[in-house]
Amino acid sequence: MKRLEKWFKRNKGGSQSHESPPRPETPSPNDSVRNTSPRPGSSAAVSALVFHPFIPIPSTPHIEPGQAEITGAGNNSWKNLTAFLDLLNRTPAFSPLVAAIDDLGWFFRAYETTVPIRTEYDLLRAKLEALFEDLRGHFSGNAPPTMTSSMSSLCREIQIELEGIYGTKDRNTISRHLQAEQDLDKITACYRRIEGHLERVMRIVDEQATDAKLDRLKPSMPACYDSAEANLVQRRECAANTRKQVLLDLKTWKDKREGEKVCWINGMAGTGKTTITTTLCSILDSNHELGASFFCTRSLPSCREVKFILPTIAYQLARFSSPFRCALLQVLGSDPDVHTKVPRVQFRRMILEPLQTVIRSLPPSIVVVIDALDECEDNDGVREILEVLLERASELPIKILVSRRPEYHIRQKLSQSSQKAQLTLHELDKKMVKEDIETYLRAELSSIPMPPTHDPIGSLVERAGVLFIYAATVVRYIKDGDPLERLETVLQTPGPGQESATQTKLIDGLYDTVLESALNNPRLERSEKQRMELVLHTVVCAQEPLTVSALSGFLGLSSTRVMAALKPLWSVLQVSETDAACRISTLHSSFPDYMLDGGRSREFTCNAQAHNSKLAELCFQRISGNNRQFNICDLRSSCVLDKDVPDIDEKVKENIPSDLLYACQYWTVHLKLGIMSEDQVTQLEDFFSKRLLLWMEVLNLTKRIDKGVRQMDEALSWLRGTTHSESIMLLARDIR
Repeated sequence: MKRLEKWFKRNKGGSQSHESPPRPETPSPNDSVRNTSPRPGSSAAVSALVFHPFIPIPSTPHIEPGQAEITGAGNNSWKNLTAFLDLLNRTPAFSPLVAAIDDLGWFFRAYETTVPIRTEYDLLRAKLEALFEDLRGHFSGNAPPTMTSSMSSLCREIQIELEGIYGTKDRNTISRHLQAEQDLDKITACYRRIEGHLERVMRIVDEQATDAKLDRLKPSMPACYDSAEANLVQRRECAANTRKQVLLDLKTWKDKREGEKVCWINGMAGTGKTTITTTLCSILDSNHELGASFFCTRSLPSCREVKFILPTIAYQLARFSSPFRCALLQVLGSDPDVHTKVPRVQFRRMILEPLQTVIRSLPPSIVVVIDALDECEDNDGVREILEVLLERASELPIKILVSRRPEYHIRQKLSQSSQKAQLTLHELDKKMVKEDIETYLRAELSSIPMPPTHDPIGSLVERAGVLFIYAATVVRYIKDGDPLERLETVLQTPGPGQESATQTKLIDGLYDTVLESALNNPRLERSEKQRMELVLHTVVCAQEPLTVSALSGFLGLSSTRVMAALKPLWSVLQVSETDAACRISTLHSSFPDYMLDGGRSREFTCNAQAHNSKLAELCFQRISGNNRQFNICDLRSSCVLDKDVPDIDEKVKENIPSDLLYACQYWTVHLKLGIMSEDQVTQLEDFFSKRLLLWMEVLNLTKRIDKGVRQMDEALSWLRGTTHSESIMLLARDIR
């Protein structure tokens, strides 16, 4: 037999290299049907084994008593593997997996062609075939998995296992070893290890499929309590040794098994609602009791839209609990668009029903936290979420904490509901709140030498009342300049007089002091004051936090001048030092409220309509003034999909600056919020006729093209309220 093998090896062709014979191509599963099987032991059999290992060679071995039962391996024994390999071959990205499965398939067939098959092997083969069937199902879907580095590593491990059996990857050598019918236990052990590798590949593929389904919910990741954006909007935990009683009350509510399922934190602006809920989230998270969190804020687009709240909570619950994830995936399988429904349907299908399905597998004391609902734009949507929570809270196997400002319609609903657990921060024991504020102020101002004759901290505590935001703003104001001089300025500011009973009087007085110091500084040139007002009003009216570079490009000012305008305002604005882009936002939601209310801010008022008109004009100017009006990223071909362009993300980042992106996203918002004028109609007509391609290209490259339809609807709605030519309306309709 060995002489025959050597003869065939010498005469198989002179053109091949002596280094390593080429790997035989994997034949079609039907090839064996078209060939005549040679007789066992014949020269043709050896030739078939060496050069065509997939052609089965019949074998009728003798079975000794006690020997494992032997069964035959038919030509279709690896049909799922073959089908999976055929599927993989259509996608170049899966080449590492193709190579591993191809080697595996060859080895399986070569082994079964040569060696009698045991029952143990048959069972193992059935398990592997089931794995290949599952893998084929995942890879043949609309969104096939991504070839990750861990998958590539596992593929290499499979090949190493096969090479390790005989210390070679040469198929001819392996075939001769197999023919000797040795090392069968060694091969079976290798197969089991390969089964483990394939199961890990399957787990990766399963995770990717799950992630793809959950990502369809479009969760708002910035809304999580500990997101990267938390620093941007100045979200922080309570100072050490403060708000201890409030946090203890919340813990008592959480741990009470038969108590109310929903707790409401009620408090006017500045009483510390968000700081308390952030601290609670941190405590719950460390105890593995935080199911989900959603922190609403006007400063971030995805955090002020009601439609994102419940899908984001469902997404986080799916990450928190595996049983809940399985139940939610079943819902998404039957209703993939459930996240686009009204809040009442979202709550029932994505949260309530999956939770009820897995109620026995959930750990106790899970809490979901929703903060600052009053910061959302859609009041009707907020009302619907509150109503469904009040109506169906008793059916929940988890607890929900909601914070919001005290609004009449909410208080009325609460009075009619059995879910009455609530904390009203501005109605808590004032002595206890003042003690917390004093603790905070003494810690923050400990480095400032205080006058020995009197205690200014006590005066600041009295002025703050129950408003933590007053204390926080005072600290920032004092630290941003000469501490003693600024402390004296604050102390000389009139406190809340008896002439006004409004709850905003005190914080308004503080904001007056800050802006008086910044804008009415006698050393300011008129042009400097105008720039400060322009920057300040833009930050207040912006639809999302803008970077210093975006403000610079958008307003036509140098970055140096923008920073110079911002510095005196740091007591009321947040310049994110941890954010590489250095985005600017307001310190607290009470400040925009103050700035936009002429009765409160008086000479410092921001005229919202006038400034939004200004911003709409600046949006059009930024788009029309862009150097490139077409093919902004200088892509070589329009026939290549964006996702297939090498380094597309870098090209987008380099060629689409943040001020241009802002202008393309929000021109309709500022147009709608501004004052109608013929000039704006003219600008809009120019935009429709000359700038449309650039706008569409920017939205498409930044994956925001879905917002374009809504923008056109808003533009059409705005046009209907103007005196315009029919031509521009027709143009707008054609674009829509």
